Amino acid sequence: MARLYLEKLKCVTTEGWSGFDEPRLIVQDRGTVWNGTVLGDRMFTVKYDCDFTGTIAVSLGELGASGGDGELGEQRITDTPGERSLRFRADGAEYRLLYAVE
Repeated sequence: MARLYLEKLKCVTTEGWSGFDEPRLIVQDRGTVWNGTVLGDRMFTVKYDCDFTGTIAVSLGELGASGGDGELGEQRITDTPGERSLRFRADGAEYRLLYAVE
């Protein structure tokens, strides 16, 4: 069994025309584990951890997207130990999620 630590979410660019987004991080079988209102070129602390085996899916969605919720992508994290990052890009927005697996 591995332990996943979601540490920081970096907003490189926002999707919103107003200059801010309302992203939410969703972890497979655990639901939304972080959400907030963010501005571009900022780093945000997530501080979420959980146990998993094999792989686990993490997705980034956008509340307040025109027409409801928008998806910025889903990626899978393996149980290989180490510190890494995931990149989410869609609709002009770009985010990087920093995480560790032990």
